Amino acid sequence: MLFKVIRDCVLLIGVGAALVAGWTHRPQVYAFLGLPVPVDSQAPTAEEPPINFLPAITPQASTGSTVTLYKARDGHFWAEARVNKGFVKFLVDTGASAIALTPEDAKKSGLSLKGLQYNAPVMTANGQTMAARVKLNRVSVGGVTLSNVNALIVPDGLTVSLLGMTFLGEMQKVEATRETMILRQ
Repeated sequence: MLFKVIRDCVLLIGVGAALVAGWTHRPQVYAFLGLPVPVDSQAPTAEEPPINFLPAITPQASTGSTVTLYKARDGHFWAEARVNKGFVKFLVDTGASAIALTPEDAKKSGLSLKGLQYNAPVMTANGQTMAARVKLNRVSVGGVTLSNVNALIVPDGLTVSLLGMTFLGEMQKVEATRETMILRQ
């Protein structure tokens, strides 16, 4: 009899621990299952970093030539893209006229910074600066891929790379809701 009581207690503790772990990590569970992350699970808590903390990549779901991006805790849409040979984390920015790469992300993409001409004036949040024009062989966000995409390398004034209109403007549809952004090629 005592053995059955102990067995049942251990079983209940195990089920309870699994439920707590599932609830605590529900955004990751939803992302793993390909489901939209519930709004309440995105609310920051006291233990989370402040809103200006650069978030990890939010899940993105891809089907054919459509990709769905989910809003991050900071209220922005982020996308991880394959750019030439590397991967770049982008802030999706419909206000940016072009893809704008930081020098670090340009290097990740296999671009050489040597010999570039920084002769394109651009306006950043920190004011006007000069950028170098480049052509990206390939940019892929999920199943959405473009070739020969114009971009800029901005050496000063950017803390993150921007997925701007030289990519977004080529989409048939860019649709933003409160929690998702859908890119359709």
